[in-house]
Amino acid sequence: MRPSTWRECVKGVLLLLFLMMLAAVALPAVAHAQEQPKVVRVGWYESPFNRLDEHERRSGYAYDYQQKIAAYTGWKYEYVEGSWADLLQMLQDGKIDLMSDVSYTDERAERMLFSALPMGAEEYYLFAAPGNYDISTEDYNTFKGKKVGAQKGSVQIGYLRDWAKTNNIQVEIVELTGSEEDNIAKLANGNIDLYLSLDGFFDKKVAVPVCRVGTSDFFFAVNKSRSDLLVELNNAMNRIQDENQYYDEQLYAKYLQVSSVNNFVDAHEREWLDHHGAIRVGYQDNYLALCAKDPKTGELTGALKDWLDVAASNIDNYDVRFEPVCYPSSAAAMEAMGKGEVDCVFPANLTAYDGETQDVFITPAIMRTDMSAVIREADQKTFASKERITVAVNANNPNYEIFLKDHFPDWLPIYFDDTQECLKAIADGQADCLLISKYRYNNIAKTCEKYHLTTLSTGVEMDYCLAVNRSDTVLYSILSKAAAVVPTSTVNAALTHYYMEDAKTSAVDAFAQVLPIIVTCALVVAALVMIFMLVRGLWLDRKNAQPRQRIPVREDFVLFDDLPISYSVYRVTHTEHSELYDAEFIYVNNMFLKLGGVSSQEVIGHHVRELYPYIEEDWFQSVRRAAYEGENIDTDYTDPLSGKSFHLMITPVIAPGYCAVTYQ
Repeated sequence: MRPSTWRECVKGVLLLLFLMMLAAVALPAVAHAQEQPKVVRVGWYESPFNRLDEHERRSGYAYDYQQKIAAYTGWKYEYVEGSWADLLQMLQDGKIDLMSDVSYTDERAERMLFSALPMGAEEYYLFAAPGNYDISTEDYNTFKGKKVGAQKGSVQIGYLRDWAKTNNIQVEIVELTGSEEDNIAKLANGNIDLYLSLDGFFDKKVAVPVCRVGTSDFFFAVNKSRSDLLVELNNAMNRIQDENQYYDEQLYAKYLQVSSVNNFVDAHEREWLDHHGAIRVGYQDNYLALCAKDPKTGELTGALKDWLDVAASNIDNYDVRFEPVCYPSSAAAMEAMGKGEVDCVFPANLTAYDGETQDVFITPAIMRTDMSAVIREADQKTFASKERITVAVNANNPNYEIFLKDHFPDWLPIYFDDTQECLKAIADGQADCLLISKYRYNNIAKTCEKYHLTTLSTGVEMDYCLAVNRSDTVLYSILSKAAAVVPTSTVNAALTHYYMEDAKTSAVDAFAQVLPIIVTCALVVAALVMIFMLVRGLWLDRKNAQPRQRIPVREDFVLFDDLPISYSVYRVTHTEHSELYDAEFIYVNNMFLKLGGVSSQEVIGHHVRELYPYIEEDWFQSVRRAAYEGENIDTDYTDPLSGKSFHLMITPVIAPGYCAVTYQ
């Protein structure tokens, strides 16, 4: 190797070692720098934007949003507590870096930075103390001269002034600087008549929303010297919107609609309810899982029952009462509403135009279900490719006809008297399908099985609403509020519950239909076995040349252990000095023990008069005739304690003095 080449190699090695040493020193420093998140001082004011639960865990509209931002920025928050007004001043003074729920004004823009995107939109309401019914939006004169408290420096005051001017109302605005809790206390104490704040801020026990005075977007505000935060904030909010464009609306529904104005009836609605009384709701019978008349109690059952219960309890300032009235079909219920027999009808599914032509209003949907098409099993693969589809329609249910016009206008409807006729028409080839809610399939499951029909999802949903006469505008308002206060999750849970209950009932009905066949077969088998055992016993006795019949033992009856009906064997006796017969248990099967709630040890070897002293004498005479006279007895028997009726079969077995009793 030449000297020059050797020197170049040494230089290369030294350079490599130098770079490695530099990396060893620099990389930990870089890694250490990356491990240190940026600390952001954020304002924390108690409200639906920032709140603590009973376990002292943080949550709220702003808190959730800030955590989402941190997922993209890596920020670490330091929470600074105070009233909203104090924190806004601290933001301007540089004592905090970030503040939520700040409405934009040109004046504020000179003192702070605003996020490029709003973090949501808020509505401003006037709140009154519970029980204050003197103020009503039906008469704006009731607002005149009232003291209205509002957070000092808030943009809400400007909206209040504009609202008062538009409605020609003179109010006294009292600017407050305390916390929301302090301000509401002034409302409760009568220091102010109304309080201006955001919808959803208060529990019904402390403040009731009266009317809305305005709405505006609200933003994150950043201290003017922290433009570095603003860049990261805007980038994170853009990414959140790209991920979920409905994120703001979901947070609003979660946190700011908790105490929505829809939870309350106003003075005019209260007056209507006081005068009218219970709201009569006409509903369609045999329409589970949505609604039906319980055959045992005569009361409403189904998801509508649960909806009415929750709606009544969620109207916070009035005890709304509903009175369900059953009709054989929705068409009959609509006709009854036209005559004034009921105030509203469920279910209804009409467009605004169809409602106008029928002189009714349709409330917002109170239930929504997926729709299935009932088709022939043979058509499962070809149904979607049919060029011309005929659909069977129940003539007494106008909801489906309108649903077809909206979603399947090319399908040709054919009308039948009821759903059963529709299903038969599909089986006979007169129609290709029938539309039905997925929650109602149990009602037709047996018929579908009979006709070899199945279901196919259509991928569309049907709304189920309440119909109200167009003259009942106040009632419409009340029912629309009720529709808003019942959570969708509650309705879906109710639909699922009654769907499963209906499935159980259908299964029981199906079992009830085949039960007589099962019992008959079991009895025939039992009779054959008993005959076999009797013959067997006689054969054994004759074979052994014994002059007397042998005594039956438990092993003679093991085949009856799992018989699905009660089966027991007795030795019938009477005392030498008495004509009263008694019966000693020598065998009972599992069903006897289950029905009686006893163990075999509690029964075997004991006498009937000892265990069941209330048994009537007819029973003992029956077992006597079977045991000693060889008579087969088939009769009915009513238990004197429970009142339950049974069918009895009493037969002789193996040897004189013994008989078997079967209870069905």
